[in-house]
Amino acid sequence: MSKVEAYKKLIRQFYAGSLQGTAKENFIKYIEDPEFLEAWEELMEQDTDENTSLKEPDAAQLFARIKSDDRVKNSLTDIPDRSSSKIKIFKSIATAAIVLLLGTAAFLIWNQNEKEINQIAHLQNVDTELKVLPGTNKAQIILENGSRIDLEKIKGDTVIANGDFDIVKTADGSISYRPKYPGKESSKLVHNTIVTPGGGEYKLILPDGTKVWLNAMTTLRYPVQFNKDIREIEMTGEAYFEVAKVVKAGKRVPFIIHTGSQKLEVLGTVFNLQHYGQKIVTTLLEGKVKLNFAGSDHDGQYLSPDEQATFDMASNRVKKIQVDPFYFSAWKDGKFAFEKTAIEEVMETISRWYDVEVIFKNELKDFQFSGTISKYEDINKLLQTIELVGGIHFQLKGRRIYVMK
Repeated sequence: MSKVEAYKKLIRQFYAGSLQGTAKENFIKYIEDPEFLEAWEELMEQDTDENTSLKEPDAAQLFARIKSDDRVKNSLTDIPDRSSSKIKIFKSIATAAIVLLLGTAAFLIWNQNEKEINQIAHLQNVDTELKVLPGTNKAQIILENGSRIDLEKIKGDTVIANGDFDIVKTADGSISYRPKYPGKESSKLVHNTIVTPGGGEYKLILPDGTKVWLNAMTTLRYPVQFNKDIREIEMTGEAYFEVAKVVKAGKRVPFIIHTGSQKLEVLGTVFNLQHYGQKIVTTLLEGKVKLNFAGSDHDGQYLSPDEQATFDMASNRVKKIQVDPFYFSAWKDGKFAFEKTAIEEVMETISRWYDVEVIFKNELKDFQFSGTISKYEDINKLLQTIELVGGIHFQLKGRRIYVMK
């Protein structure tokens, strides 16, 4: 092997970071040898992927750019001086080349590390996406013109100006509406829609003061200013209502909720309304409500406190029973509460709140579960708690829960 080839090998080893011991310590001294520069120049001229990244402008220009670097100064000091100006010029160029090598190698190492860091960050993001976490306060408001406001990204105590009204996000995170011109009645109703995703919930205060807690996967459409004679909204999903009493000319202004084929007229104050799929479940806590069902012979159903009506839109049947409202409103207060509840219904609730897919591997229609658990429990602990009753087993893979005997 010629001396030039030996130097090439040495430079490659230095570039790769594999020089050890005295070879590494004496590397800087080799620049005194003109054949070292020859080896360096030949490497620079090779048109390979490895060396393309090492190419730079003329070494003399490079030296002018980096000669102030302490590493260069130190290197020049360490090398014995020569009377020949040619040697001095060579020494400067070669030193610049080595500093370039150091800098390029450092850059490539940093660049590779950055790629690895980005890859790790990507894997962490994927892991976060796959990690199953309890739901949080998140929702979007869709304005009349179709534009969207992501409520999760807005800080508390924020006012969003929008036409004749302001949208206010309070310190506790709830949303309310404030007219810019109180007492002025709009000639046309302007509607907004609030939407909670899987794994989301939100509290909304309607323009009349009615408080609404929205559960996961719920949509509520409402006017930003109610008509003086009637208050009407539309809903799918699940929400807990505390309806404000509004009186005009000594009479209560009706509050009506349209959900699927059911029309609910509020004659009292507090109730839970659930509409997922083909069933609409109304559970009354306080006051009185009147239910009407499109295409059904059961119009004019009234509910009193602790009563529940389930309307099956597929069969047009209505079932009314006595219940403990706690089991149908505990979600508002951060709890799952079940009493002899079919496992399919239990897992549907968990699926919406943790935003996961549930797959049944066995027939488990007869399995029921009773218990009260925090909604913010770790998903694994939650599933283990349900398993304690026996006869059922869960397997969590990514964002899927497999249910089996």
